[in-house]
Amino acid sequence: MKPTIYSLPPRLIYTPYIAHLHEALAERYDIHDGSLWHAVWCMFRRPQLAIFHIHLFDEIIQRPQWFWAWIRMLLFVALLMMLRWRGVHLLWTVHNVRPHTCWHDDIAHKSVQHVINQCHALTCHHEVTRQHILTHYRVTIPTSVVPHGHTPHPFGPLMSRHQARLHLGLDQEMPLFLCLGMIRPYKGIDTLIEAMHALPQAHAIIAGMPSDKHYLSRIHHQTARLANITVKPYYLPDHEAAIYLSACDGLVLPYRAITTSGMLVHAQAAGVVCVVPDLPALAEQVHDGVNGFVYAAGSVDDLVNTLKRLIAHPQRDTIGLRAQSQLQSHTWDHVAKQMHLVYARFFDVAAH
Repeated sequence: MKPTIYSLPPRLIYTPYIAHLHEALAERYDIHDGSLWHAVWCMFRRPQLAIFHIHLFDEIIQRPQWFWAWIRMLLFVALLMMLRWRGVHLLWTVHNVRPHTCWHDDIAHKSVQHVINQCHALTCHHEVTRQHILTHYRVTIPTSVVPHGHTPHPFGPLMSRHQARLHLGLDQEMPLFLCLGMIRPYKGIDTLIEAMHALPQAHAIIAGMPSDKHYLSRIHHQTARLANITVKPYYLPDHEAAIYLSACDGLVLPYRAITTSGMLVHAQAAGVVCVVPDLPALAEQVHDGVNGFVYAAGSVDDLVNTLKRLIAHPQRDTIGLRAQSQLQSHTWDHVAKQMHLVYARFFDVAAH
């Protein structure tokens, strides 16, 4: 019998990460994609061949009211303790060290430590994240780096910049920046909006599903008098995202804080030039002027200067192609092989 992977969550709505990982692992493992409670029932019934692979647990714990967040943390940790006692193998892939929407820092920190305490292994997407975990938390279990995977054409085939701008009715010569992905406060979209005040000759498109109507209202208020910003507050399916990525001169990802950026991986894999702040995980992946552009995190002035450097760069398309080439080995098959080595360790230990 093959071991069974139970993922938390079993799927993600706006990113295919878990679906692609499951697809690449399906030859060696059974994949459970039902609800958490059905997964718990199955793991209790057959724990010896069960792997509980935690990806994200923030939505389970974080709540505006401190008391309820604390209670939910205790219940989740109790569940992990029972699964471990029952013999289930627990793994956490650290996509986020800190929740994107963090109501309570103390609970967030304690949650991470408790989850680490109950797991048999951890994986991270970057060495800098691994070092952060080892430095700031008590870790006595194997902690590996397994990169974020991608498909050869994450958004489907891209068209030429000329064709894409014709399709969208955009000026062929105008510098165009794209900010793509869910519209949430931690994305730092405010920094890009402020930067566009100093770039009247350029245009920025902010596209993605908003996290809540209040934040979207704030974005609309900030951009109301800026003719060089267009906001598209809805989810762009891959074929539509491909057109905007083809049309832009660069994808701007002005994060305030981040552990892993799937959008960065997918955009680089598509050959798109990316602009990112010098946050540790991003700076490990993007090297200024080599495979992208990097600015000082939180600095509007430096972002303006970096966007000007991008516009003036005579070979910016080459930079995008270089990033694409450097990510060629990070296919889902490669990621699945590395994840299999982590999983296999559980059963080697169990066999002894």
